[in-house]
Amino acid sequence: MNESGSFDPELDRLVAEFRAEAQPLSDVIGQVNEIQGEAASAGGKVVVRVAPSGELLGLRIDRRAMRMGSEDLAEAIMDAARQAMMDAGRKTMQVAKPYLDLE
Repeated sequence: MNESGSFDPELDRLVAEFRAEAQPLSDVIGQVNEIQGEAASAGGKVVVRVAPSGELLGLRIDRRAMRMGSEDLAEAIMDAARQAMMDAGRKTMQVAKPYLDLE
């Protein structure tokens, strides 16, 4: 038995190769988990921050936005959320692009 616990040198080589190839993917996943998309609407009165999954991480509504009608405010929130999700998607693609075969 060798130091990795296997009796098979070929298996040890394959395991080492797999680990070496899996590390970059693990790094990308870690980077993607840190990404946040952010966008503003209604002249900056509404700011939304989301995770790449679309999970809402933050919502800031300036007190000036309270003068807006409820439908306009709802539309501004939805618009900022859509833009923030697009921002998160762009950032995710930038991180993942070197590891994707897009040709």
